[in-house]
Amino acid sequence: MKVWRGGGLTAVKRAGAGRATTAALTTAALGAAGLAALAPPAAAQGLGFVKIWSQTLPDAGHPVALSSPNAATLGGVPAVVVGDRAGYVYAFSLAAGGAVPGWPARTGGTPVDSTPSVAAIGANPVNDTVFVGVGDSSTPHQGGYEAFNPDGTKRWYVAVKNPASDRSAGATSAVAASLAVGDLQGGLDVVAPSVGQEEYALNAATGATLTGFPWFSADSGFSTPALADLYGNGRTDIVEGGDQTAGLAYGVAYTQGGHVRVLSPTGRAGTASPAGGLDCEANPNVGVESSPAVGPFLAGGATGIVVGTGTTFKGSDTDKVLAFDTRCRLVWQAALDGMTESSPALADVQGNGALAVIEGTDAGQGAGSVYALDATDGRTIWSRPVGAVDGGVVTADLGQGHQDVIVASTAGAEVLDGPSGHVVATLERGVGLQNAPLVTDDPNGTIGITVAGYNAHNQGEIEHFELARSIGAAVVGPGAWPVFHHDPQLTGNAGVPGPRLPLTRVRQRR
Repeated sequence: MKVWRGGGLTAVKRAGAGRATTAALTTAALGAAGLAALAPPAAAQGLGFVKIWSQTLPDAGHPVALSSPNAATLGGVPAVVVGDRAGYVYAFSLAAGGAVPGWPARTGGTPVDSTPSVAAIGANPVNDTVFVGVGDSSTPHQGGYEAFNPDGTKRWYVAVKNPASDRSAGATSAVAASLAVGDLQGGLDVVAPSVGQEEYALNAATGATLTGFPWFSADSGFSTPALADLYGNGRTDIVEGGDQTAGLAYGVAYTQGGHVRVLSPTGRAGTASPAGGLDCEANPNVGVESSPAVGPFLAGGATGIVVGTGTTFKGSDTDKVLAFDTRCRLVWQAALDGMTESSPALADVQGNGALAVIEGTDAGQGAGSVYALDATDGRTIWSRPVGAVDGGVVTADLGQGHQDVIVASTAGAEVLDGPSGHVVATLERGVGLQNAPLVTDDPNGTIGITVAGYNAHNQGEIEHFELARSIGAAVVGPGAWPVFHHDPQLTGNAGVPGPRLPLTRVRQRR
């Protein structure tokens, strides 16, 4: 048990709870799902996926876990980037799987559970800078916020300093959440909560802390923020989940469970409180480790926020998907067949122009399902049993005019038909996956899918597949969700107008 204290509030993050459980899931999940047999991938119903390349990482015992693969341009080459628990961020050529020169980048042995986010810095540069949160619950006082240049060298590192009221005052806190990239204060910025009690927003180019930050979050956060102009005022709001412990801190009374918050892009600036600047907050009775998605999915096209929950402070909301309006008022909730710590996607799976909520569950013992929910009221459109889903699903139009669902689970990777949920292709059965896949428009013009996880020897494994004859397929566009948290900048924004970055690194099909 690890205890942080601050301002009279005691925040308890239990070892083995929530996101911390994944350290023990690697080999165990393989056995529970029967993956030790290493069943070969098999195509089905005419979808001809072919494995193009694979990489086994030298990280036995500390493999890829929650970090999802993302797309970047590095050294002028389209690449896949992903982190592992040995403290490396890897980059491989999307076309052939070779290591990009200068990579992997190194954190000094501190785990990377976050998904790398990417963005090009400067005036029309060719290459991306890569941003990661470093550390996890098993290393709560190691890590922080880190950025790497396109050649793999360190650009900047920012340590999280616990507040003076904390039992571990001045100590560093890990950052397990991923860094969302957007325009918070008139430039290119990144933001994410930490495993401690402080949240930082930083200038993406320099790592300088933005005005109004660090912001006192009161408890651990594992949720990657969504970024969107929720109120039509030209400001990019920060939408995130987190854990919460009953207590009083800096005059604020907190309830036991979790929260979904909308935070001003200027944090506490202009307020008298270290926790000032909230636009609204909702408080479910369980920690919210899922990363929220925002989009025009409520009735009449109104903007909404949708999120799963988590496993910390277990309660009746552990199996819920929650949808809120932009004032954090609950619009609907749906109870599923397992824990909903994975992050929802918003996608047009029926091909009718309407967004649906796609959520994966973890029902325990390697079991879980994928649900497609009507985004206006939470009604189930379909559900499909798969393995335990811990990261999230992605989608792409594979040529039929609707979004199909690609799901990674502890049982491998499958492609589900968007309108029905039927399995239309099996990509992999020999790799355990606790994150989201990546869909790309590959250099040769085909649709590519990358998965990253661990094999039966507890080593990181990255595999890249291509869909033969992908004519008519599309990676990005309205209703698509091709990467964890929607886009390479991890904004979680499925179409809310306002200051947003272009989707430059999951390339649009020409």
